[in-house]
Amino acid sequence: MRDESATTGADGGWENQLAGDVAGAAVQARSIHGDVQFNFGTPAALPAPAQLPSAGFFADRTRELAALRRLAERPPETGAPLIVVVSGTGGVGKTTLALRWLHQIRESYTDGQLFVDLRGFSGQRPMPPAEPLERFLRALGVDAAAVPADAEEQATLFRTLTTGRRLIVMLDNAVSAAQVRPLLPGPGPALVVVTTRHRLTGLAVDGARFLDVAPLDDEGAVELLDRLLGDGRVAGEREQAVALVALCGRLPLAVCASGVRLAARRRWPIARVVRELTDETRRLATLVGDEDDASVQAVFNASYGAVPDEAARRLYRLLGLHPGTDFDAGAAAALLGAGAEEAANLLDLLAGANLLQEGPGDRYHFHDLVRLHARGEADVSESAAGRAEAVRRLTDWYLRTAVAADLAVMPGRWHLGGHYDEARRGAAAFDGREDALGWLERERANLVAVVENAHDAGLHEAAWQLCEAMWPLFLLRKHYGSWLESHEVGLAAARECGDAKAESRMLTALGTAHLNRRDFRSAIDYNGRALRLDPPGGHPLGEASALEGLGVAEFATGHGERAIGHFARARAIHEELGRPRGVALMTRHLGEAESAIGRHDEAIAHFTAALRWFEAQEEHYHQARTLGGLATVYLRADRLGEAADALARALVSARTAGARHEEAGVHVLLADLAERRAEPDEVRDRLRAALTIYTELGAPQADEVTRRLATPPDAPSR
Repeated sequence: MRDESATTGADGGWENQLAGDVAGAAVQARSIHGDVQFNFGTPAALPAPAQLPSAGFFADRTRELAALRRLAERPPETGAPLIVVVSGTGGVGKTTLALRWLHQIRESYTDGQLFVDLRGFSGQRPMPPAEPLERFLRALGVDAAAVPADAEEQATLFRTLTTGRRLIVMLDNAVSAAQVRPLLPGPGPALVVVTTRHRLTGLAVDGARFLDVAPLDDEGAVELLDRLLGDGRVAGEREQAVALVALCGRLPLAVCASGVRLAARRRWPIARVVRELTDETRRLATLVGDEDDASVQAVFNASYGAVPDEAARRLYRLLGLHPGTDFDAGAAAALLGAGAEEAANLLDLLAGANLLQEGPGDRYHFHDLVRLHARGEADVSESAAGRAEAVRRLTDWYLRTAVAADLAVMPGRWHLGGHYDEARRGAAAFDGREDALGWLERERANLVAVVENAHDAGLHEAAWQLCEAMWPLFLLRKHYGSWLESHEVGLAAARECGDAKAESRMLTALGTAHLNRRDFRSAIDYNGRALRLDPPGGHPLGEASALEGLGVAEFATGHGERAIGHFARARAIHEELGRPRGVALMTRHLGEAESAIGRHDEAIAHFTAALRWFEAQEEHYHQARTLGGLATVYLRADRLGEAADALARALVSARTAGARHEEAGVHVLLADLAERRAEPDEVRDRLRAALTIYTELGAPQADEVTRRLATPPDAPSR
């Protein structure tokens, strides 16, 4: 320091001055008695902080650990600390995963580890920045009396002390980017890991990298349960263990809650807890660990309570009433009674809170246990009348949209439901046939669930009308299980309505499903019951449909003459009603029956007449079927060139219609043609193509094709 001198000030008093450079502390005083001590908050020489808690029970997560390592491989180009945000549903194991990873790499961070639980989802007020900052500063050696009172000054000092240091900072249970930012260290090689139930996408501007954590897979969840029990019970009850973790939604918190109960009760079989969890109404209440705050219910309550927007919370509750597997903004808007744009924004908010999971195509779904929580909140917070009205709105939305899709795919067929005229007058809901069929395919599981839910809710008319609107999907894509399941409910709903026409409609549709499954006895039974409900003159279209189904079943069982009689009666009804489409359909059937009994010329005439009408209307599905029938006649008449031409056209029509089942049938006929031409390689290729499709559809024809493929080339194939 410079020399100190005393001079006379301007007012005549003494003035102390420092001259020269000063390094370190300096005191200017007239007189000093006793010792002089300095305490300006300079960090003391303390051991590096080691605040990371144990990771606890851990299983699987190999992929997630590898992803975290990849995120940390490349340091930020800005020189700022690396920030990794680990997000996911409450109870999914974010904290355990993060701690496991950090314990694996902590030796590389020689300046220590800082940890704080920010209480973002504790049900209390989230921790303000000043509290963790004070803890961090003290851990870094700042004397308690020297910690600034102002949070901004604390953050500045924290950045100063951490600049250039290899330090881990774990911020657990953060609720917002604003809560995290003051806790970020200064520039340098520090690593910040944030766990949260929210997305915290706002931290992207700070260079954050993100990892979403999903529930465990079956193997990982069973491994976790085994580690919790540690007594060999899992090996002895493997099937029950798999069932248990499935009922827990493979959510680590839920698996741990069940495992803790079993570990404390050594004589309980795993099957006992499985039985308890099977009851959906009690499942969340059953998933409680040793402490209430460790229950799945408490975790979900906190996540739900942290959503700031009441409209989003209400949508969350109402989505718990959705009976299906996933949903989009249209379904959400129907439940809420709001516009699609508002619903889309609220869905995004709920997904950001990890109360919903995002899927492809702007679709969303619940974790199974979160869905139960949402439904429970609806039971508590929404009136019975409000819940019923939401279900009615949702059912009506699915019905109207399915009707629009039905019209787009098959505009010419007849309908009983009351929404078709309105749909024809309204704006087009789909961009053409493929768009409409794609929607029906995507929503298939939901539509079946809505049918069942509508019937249970007393919305019987909507239930059978939904079945009617799904006809193009089942006719073109089959889905036999869904077809039978939905229409049996539709049949019960039509009976509840006391509507004989609707009951007949469901019976003939079920008859067609059994025809496609080659269960001809059931097909005859269903169509016969429908015909008895439709006495002549009472419901002519229903009568014609039942006659058609009976004719196809009789034809398939070798009773060609009976089939011709049924088809002729049905065609006469369509002619009397002035329905050329129905006439064309029955004409095609007549061609099939005439062909089966060897009347080739009559059959060709019928097929040619029907094909002319379907081509004019651009009904590709029926073009494919008619061309396939025509090709069959040509094969039987040994007119192979004409058969090849018809099959080439049939294949194009089937693919244009998206009718996979019909496409497979064309491949079988092409195999027949190749067999007649002695082309064994072509026979096998065509049969393999058919088998692939039939297997995908679960069609009974797969067995027959498999047998043909197993037949030696030089042996008779049939």
